[in-house]
Amino acid sequence: MRSFAYILFIILIVLTGCNSKNEGEYFSGEISYTYSYTSEILNADSISRIRPSKGFFRYDTANYQSSFTGADTFTYYYSGSLNKCLSESGSSKKYECEDYSIITDSVLSVKDYATEEEILGHPCRILELQKKNSWVKYYYATDLRIAPATYKNHKAYNWDIYGMKAEGGLILKMEHRFNKFVMSGVVNGLSIKKDDFGALEIDKSLFSEICK
Repeated sequence: MRSFAYILFIILIVLTGCNSKNEGEYFSGEISYTYSYTSEILNADSISRIRPSKGFFRYDTANYQSSFTGADTFTYYYSGSLNKCLSESGSSKKYECEDYSIITDSVLSVKDYATEEEILGHPCRILELQKKNSWVKYYYATDLRIAPATYKNHKAYNWDIYGMKAEGGLILKMEHRFNKFVMSGVVNGLSIKKDDFGALEIDKSLFSEICK
């Protein structure tokens, strides 16, 4: 009886250790994308001149920062603990605050399925979201996950739906169909950082100053 209890105790320790390890292995680092555009109605070159051509994301286990460059550059600083985002145009140092607990679109249907495609050596699955105003297809990594704090309360732009359905799988390729054009993106750089990496390149006190 004592032997059985001891074996059970060891199994519980192993299982607890595995769960803790899995829960703590979240992506911290940088990922960059290139974007291209197609359209059956509009001139693709004209779209490319006004829409972003590059995207750059930084993630840690609580926050993310995203920048999109094209004719203009826009940067977004998201605090997972506050569920608020500061946006900045160019390097103006002029910020606007948005509450990301507010739903900005509705998801009508979700499809999640396997694919044999690997991107930068990472196995992927595909997540399709049919929204009210657009349709999006994500190829997300099954071996790299962003932390739940970066998406679980993020209702704006349906980021919470993506995060929950993909379990935080890092997006490596995407296709976003709007009414008049299609935006495609693919990763062109990926860098994993140490656990002490900080995603936000601004003073966090700005959130309390601006988000009033």
